[in-house]
Amino acid sequence: MKVKLVFGLASLVLLVSISFILLMKIKRSETIDYNPSQDYHYTFDNANSVKLELSNGKLILPKNLGRDKTVFLKVKIKSTFLGNFFYPHIEIKSKNQSVLDFFEYGGSGNRYLNISSLLLEETLEIELVNKYLEILEPSVELIYFSNSIHSGSKIMVISPHPDDAEISAFGLYSKFPNSFVLTLTAGENGPMHYDELFSDSLRHFLKKGQIRTINSISVPLHSGLNQNNIINLGYFDGTIKQMHDENPINVISQTLGTDFIGTFRNFNISNLKDSLKGSSNWDSMIENLEFVLKSYKPDIIVLPHPHMDNHSDHQFSTIGVIQALKKMNYKNGELFFYANHNLGSEFFPFGNAGGTVSLPPNFIDGYHFNSVYSHPLTQEEQMEKVLALDAMNDLRPDTEWRFWDKLLKLSYENFKAYIKGQDNSYFRRGIRSNELFFVVPINDLYDESHLTELLMGKSIVP
Repeated sequence: MKVKLVFGLASLVLLVSISFILLMKIKRSETIDYNPSQDYHYTFDNANSVKLELSNGKLILPKNLGRDKTVFLKVKIKSTFLGNFFYPHIEIKSKNQSVLDFFEYGGSGNRYLNISSLLLEETLEIELVNKYLEILEPSVELIYFSNSIHSGSKIMVISPHPDDAEISAFGLYSKFPNSFVLTLTAGENGPMHYDELFSDSLRHFLKKGQIRTINSISVPLHSGLNQNNIINLGYFDGTIKQMHDENPINVISQTLGTDFIGTFRNFNISNLKDSLKGSSNWDSMIENLEFVLKSYKPDIIVLPHPHMDNHSDHQFSTIGVIQALKKMNYKNGELFFYANHNLGSEFFPFGNAGGTVSLPPNFIDGYHFNSVYSHPLTQEEQMEKVLALDAMNDLRPDTEWRFWDKLLKLSYENFKAYIKGQDNSYFRRGIRSNELFFVVPINDLYDESHLTELLMGKSIVP
């Protein structure tokens, strides 16, 4: 009898365990919009490449690599069984440092390891230590771009919403105190993040827009930027595509029911604020973009990729910048593209905070870029970025944490998201050992074939 009972309990535990494993696999597959066994596909027209051979997990690098290069290793991987439930990753070690490169659950096929930060020292040999995956072929391809940013470069970061500049490029713009942060919207939409404080929705979203606008102005000050190089144009969250499509009609805030552009714009402290004109329509936004671009004359413009980033505000912010540049006949400098909302998975970069950002999932031809730039962040710089994101009110926990019962619920939801592999926090995704940008010369905007490839069918005019 006891034997049957033990056997029955063991069978039940086994059944529950198998069901749990299958459930987690299904749930984790929801974090990506593609088959994780597909090869990542990139065409590098302007990169240098070298074929190398792995031997016992070790790789001898070419002697002429040196600094000021962004370097990837193309490898073919296959996740192990456990790689369906824990992030498969490779620890890449040099003599004095190491980086972690994470992949999606069950990831298999061609992938790209970012080893750029290891080359900040004299590195001739690296070691690859696999976890929850295996490297299928000893032959790997080393792909590298020679790039650097001049110390006197004027960098303008375009932020569709408050916090986009910090998520994508806080480490970059912090190193250049003459940088400019230009935010387009107040970010008043989204969840009722402060409903425990403001039950009235109109008051809530007005306060949310005010707080986020002030965040977009104040946080860059922590990095040493001049107050005159920080401005928020005060357009309404979630309406940039609508402004484009319905031009020249004024759009109305989706949560506040007003088209008064001064609602949030009036919080600016830059000496440029009194020269901002117009109303809540596309033509007005283009004119304001022209004015700020002419005033600052950037060498590098950091902005969302118009196709790799799947958020419509991000895509059409960039379309607006391109239209303004072409109206100005502005041709000097470079565009540094980022994607805070990756097209293939909102959960990219994968894995834990502190890991490296490598090339994102891509499976189609046609992305136009001249090079890739990986900007390294030290541990101290990552800590500064944590503080910058923490100063963005909307990235903090919901105000329900003030009540013990809701705090328990919040803790449970966070734990459940962690178990499912669905932690979407920018403190996980944004705090990394580097920031990654796809680089395109501004002059390429005047080549119709390059522009078509960049926009992937989107128009730059209404």
